[in-house]
Amino acid sequence: MFVVNPIHSERPFSELPAEDYVVLSDRRSVLMAAGRRALPTASQISPMLSPDDILLRCGFLDGHSCWGIDHSLEAAPAAGLSVMECRTAFLQPELDIMNAISRSRELTAWRRAHRRCGNCGAENEFSRTDLALVCPSCGQRYYPQIAPAVIVAITRDNGREMLLAHNRNFAGATFSLIAGFVEAGETLEQAVSREIQEETGIDVKNIRYLASQPWPFPNSLMLGFSAEYASGEARPDGEELSELGWFSRENLPDIPKPGSIAHKIISEYFQLP
Repeated sequence: MFVVNPIHSERPFSELPAEDYVVLSDRRSVLMAAGRRALPTASQISPMLSPDDILLRCGFLDGHSCWGIDHSLEAAPAAGLSVMECRTAFLQPELDIMNAISRSRELTAWRRAHRRCGNCGAENEFSRTDLALVCPSCGQRYYPQIAPAVIVAITRDNGREMLLAHNRNFAGATFSLIAGFVEAGETLEQAVSREIQEETGIDVKNIRYLASQPWPFPNSLMLGFSAEYASGEARPDGEELSELGWFSRENLPDIPKPGSIAHKIISEYFQLP
């Protein structure tokens, strides 16, 4: 079980217990190990880090501290370890592993981006009372940033069909749900309606929350919804979306792989194996 750590704690690598877990990642990849718990321990990665490298505790996994560090993975990994793209690592059956990787990547990205105060330029320090960076000069506080995004399953024909789209950034012929970031001042429901109208030209009704998932690319929180078609002709916007269509269980296109909230929503709705 993975439990988050709400108070800041950092430690040099030389002081980590050998059995503690470590999320060692760069901006695209993460270091993985074999076994049920696929994160490496401090003892396993000792050849890859120096004693003075500073790690940030992101939580606790099975009673052991779990630490994160932003570190290049260009060099060959230590024996028994492998470098894996983070999106592939999310296919692991262990939800706790995904949560640990997500939190570590978001915290290390936050620390990297806020070395200095955006208000006065002084170097920030960690708070002693909560998980925050504090400017010692002007007192400005910086908390980990989360970018909320909505992702929506739109259905029609009494639920027999779902609207799926191909984004220009998708690899291959994958089709997925309509998604987009929440704008400042919006409710989640307003974001759902606006994104669908902007990207597909249709209006929806009966918006309902379904589930959520952290998505650390670099710091998103995906909020899943369902909605019913109300009016309009579905068409791709030609910018983000190149194709879209209404699909039933019998004629589904390639959908996102397991590990993503899009796959979870689509497969549960259509009761896919």
